[in-house]
Amino acid sequence: MAQPAPMVPWHKRRWVGIAVAVVAVGVIALAGLGIYGILGYSLGPGTLILALGTAVLPVPILLAFFWWLDRYEPEPRRYLAFAFAWGACVATFAALIINSFGGRVITGAGGSESSTAVLVAPPTEEFFKAIPLFILLGLALTGRRQINGVVDGIVYAGMSAVGFAFTENVLYFGSAYIGDEEKNMPGGITALIVTFVLRGVFSPFAHPLFTAMTGVGVGLAVRSRHTWVKIVAPIGGLVLAVLLHGTWNLLASSQDFSVILTGYTLIMLPILIAMITLAIVLRGREAKVVGRVLPVYAEAGWFTAQEIAALATMQTRRAGRQWARGIAGGIGAKAMSDYQFAATKLAIIRDALARGITNREFADEERQLLATVDARRQYILQHARPGTTMPWSTSPAAYPPGHGGANYVSGSYPTGSNYSGPGQIYNPTYYGGGHHPGYQPHHDGR
Repeated sequence: MAQPAPMVPWHKRRWVGIAVAVVAVGVIALAGLGIYGILGYSLGPGTLILALGTAVLPVPILLAFFWWLDRYEPEPRRYLAFAFAWGACVATFAALIINSFGGRVITGAGGSESSTAVLVAPPTEEFFKAIPLFILLGLALTGRRQINGVVDGIVYAGMSAVGFAFTENVLYFGSAYIGDEEKNMPGGITALIVTFVLRGVFSPFAHPLFTAMTGVGVGLAVRSRHTWVKIVAPIGGLVLAVLLHGTWNLLASSQDFSVILTGYTLIMLPILIAMITLAIVLRGREAKVVGRVLPVYAEAGWFTAQEIAALATMQTRRAGRQWARGIAGGIGAKAMSDYQFAATKLAIIRDALARGITNREFADEERQLLATVDARRQYILQHARPGTTMPWSTSPAAYPPGHGGANYVSGSYPTGSNYSGPGQIYNPTYYGGGHHPGYQPHHDGR
């Protein structure tokens, strides 16, 4: 008798995802038209194109850093693109409107432009840059986890901030090129180059560093089982982001190069180094989680000890993708990448459960990830020569189709080598991991 298909929660239904995507793209597109319409009107088409070409120069370097940081357990590219586009369009558009209004209020009350830069811009910009993080935090708290820790929070914060900095640089570079006669600021290529050196070379990391504080707070929130941490950590991170942003603007508003250089050297640079070090150390811990948690699944027959060791370092993971590419081309490398991602994600979500972090959808996630691990492995081996095993395997028998009696192991950690789970046998075909000929890995943007 055929087993009935599992009920899909309403928030995971396809039409809900499509509706959310349409709304998100619509909001970003409208904000993008608004901000770039304003920039095009104020700068002129020619200057806008010149400013865009200049502003894009630091972007690949910054994005490459965050992609490098994210390579162990990579986030879906559609979410990273959403964060970048939100920062570049929505956050900048909202900040431009609010900063302009706030600036008029402050100057009307006798304040200076520097007061706007210190008191209005930091909270406005950091709040709107952080909205993608808060959206993903809300999804995580309701069971749809895309942020699994501090590294993920830093990556998403960085993507939003890089997008924001890109559009903000378009404004600054274009304004520098045009110049300002009232303020006795000459324009031209020289002014553009000087501004580019200050913003694109001297401090391209500024916005990502500020918003990373919020990312750390959100990452701590999703990794904690305490309600007070889930509330205080994101708010605390946002407050630190605002304070750091305000400090930097205060230094810059002094227009004294010695003051700016001193603040950069004694405040900004040490914090930047500390943040990068923290991110790298935490990413290294993800590898240790794989080695600590996946043996649970090895006892149930899902992995061999050699596989677990091969998942623990970037060098062996890269070797695995190269091997898969050699036997099945680009699609084989993609299958290996999916396999590695699913295994890492499996370790992370089970580690969170073991530490007491509630995840009502853990069982479904576990089944889906195990299905992905098994299906991707089988796909690669189906394209290999007869008798070929994964490069780190010691026995072809480690990978029989469907894993024979491999068990679904949701629940508490097993004890003893004869663990057989709570009695529910994992069915790879039923859960979407069928091994039919011609199976193609899903290109889901990871």
